[in-house]
Amino acid sequence: MKKVFSTITMIMLAMLAFTFTSCEDEEIAQNLAGNEGRIWQGTISKYYQDRWGFSGDHYRTVIEFVGDPWHWTKGTGYEVDYDMNDPYGSYWYSRFDWRVDRGVITLRYADTDYEPVYISDYYLSGNRFEGFMDDGTNSEIKFSLYMIEDFDWDYYNRYSYYDGFYPAPRRMAASKDNTPTDVKAIVGDIDETTGEVKFASKGAFAKKSAAETK
Repeated sequence: MKKVFSTITMIMLAMLAFTFTSCEDEEIAQNLAGNEGRIWQGTISKYYQDRWGFSGDHYRTVIEFVGDPWHWTKGTGYEVDYDMNDPYGSYWYSRFDWRVDRGVITLRYADTDYEPVYISDYYLSGNRFEGFMDDGTNSEIKFSLYMIEDFDWDYYNRYSYYDGFYPAPRRMAASKDNTPTDVKAIVGDIDETTGEVKFASKGAFAKKSAAETK
């Protein structure tokens, strides 16, 4: 009887811990994405040295988290990293999937050349989101973001073969044999069903992406 009681007690404690963790994850996800998506803007130090080989001191990032209405602890999103002096001429853009599990925020980018980014040491409250990212390197990556009301994503994610206004990104595979040298060239890929960009880069970012696909 004692053994049965102990087993039941352990199961109940495990279920209780799972409930607490789930509630905490839902609260984190709510703070990240809200009910209709939230946009965060700021800087990420050392991120550009690791990923792009840039100095990083004049680059910024904007990230939008959009929640999944059927799964409260995950969703999709958009990110653009850009040169503040040339936000439309030199940038990297990608969609991503995100989820919160036991307090850890994981980002998986459509640009699959890179490992997922894990965020476990952070402060998230009100309109501030700051802490450290782990991108699989040994470098300490600090980020500091604040919530903003709106951002013009259309320039980055609405390139299309159909609108006749913006040039569609070249497919990444094609760049192996046709490496763009013009800083205005766009390297990336689109979703042919929706016409939306999955990921794209331009300017210095495009040159770096093209060089890595050789």
